[in-house]
Amino acid sequence: MKKLIATLVILATCLLSLASCFGGEEEKQIRIGVMAGPTAMGMAKLIADNGGTDGNEKYSFTVYQDTATAKADLTKGDVDIICLPTNEAAAYYKTVDDDVRVLAINCLNSLFVISDKDNSATQLSDLVGKTVYTCKNGTPKMVLDYIIKELDLDITVSTATPDGKEMATPADVRAQVVNGALPFAVIPEPMITAAQLAIQQAGKANEISYSVDIDLGDEWAKISPDAPVAMGCIVSTEDFTEDNEKLVASFLTEYKASIEFIGNLENLDTSAQYIADAGIMAAAPAAKKALSNLGDAISYIDGADMKTTLEGFFTATGLPKPDGEFYYD
Repeated sequence: MKKLIATLVILATCLLSLASCFGGEEEKQIRIGVMAGPTAMGMAKLIADNGGTDGNEKYSFTVYQDTATAKADLTKGDVDIICLPTNEAAAYYKTVDDDVRVLAINCLNSLFVISDKDNSATQLSDLVGKTVYTCKNGTPKMVLDYIIKELDLDITVSTATPDGKEMATPADVRAQVVNGALPFAVIPEPMITAAQLAIQQAGKANEISYSVDIDLGDEWAKISPDAPVAMGCIVSTEDFTEDNEKLVASFLTEYKASIEFIGNLENLDTSAQYIADAGIMAAAPAAKKALSNLGDAISYIDGADMKTTLEGFFTATGLPKPDGEFYYD
């Protein structure tokens, strides 16, 4: 009997050992990088629920102020998952590392036409014969050019200020808006809100003011209703997703719930505070205003719908179009 018991104990031990080898993944902390701005807003509740920016045993969080640093950390393996603008994710796949995989879209349109106190517009056709200013790099000009072309509108798009200063980035456009130099501009949220607050803080509100006039997502929908503007996404690598399928699936479930909470304007006050606490925006009032402008842009799309949306967006804007391996299934 003792030999039988000993044999059974040994057998049970072996079975347990086999189960640990083949039955699941090692529990590990997922290192997540988020960009300050709309691509990170949907992460704010997940951050709040998991120890804040200090993180916990499940997740650690790093908030980046620029995409170059974020992408460098992904390349080095210092983060496992990061939020990026969709154009940068596609370019990264095409030129740096085709191991990257896009997991989900996290932000739709964040681009708006704004006008100074002497001008106004309710739709792009109101701008026929006028000049709209935006930045040279990134997606704002691409999106604007595509809409103008498809709607056959005679609107001039300039990436230089009226006095000839080139604007390379959205931050350059914001700086010119704060100075009141642009009658019409295309700029993303939350930079619109940041510019408006900077004007107020500088005591210039009586002489400089801008209104948010046109949601470019609405104009885009007139042309491409089945493939909306897709500005932000979250990516990982093939190695990480294949080695940690269950962890990634669990994260995406929590992430989707976080995005749905933040994107629901009924939760506006709480969401704004979460965003400020995470360092994604400087203060809750600014986050609240930006979320109000963004409306339903904070959205979660994955799977086949994600692929259809991104392929349509890349084709329309002329961005480099990754092959099918780019899309995580």
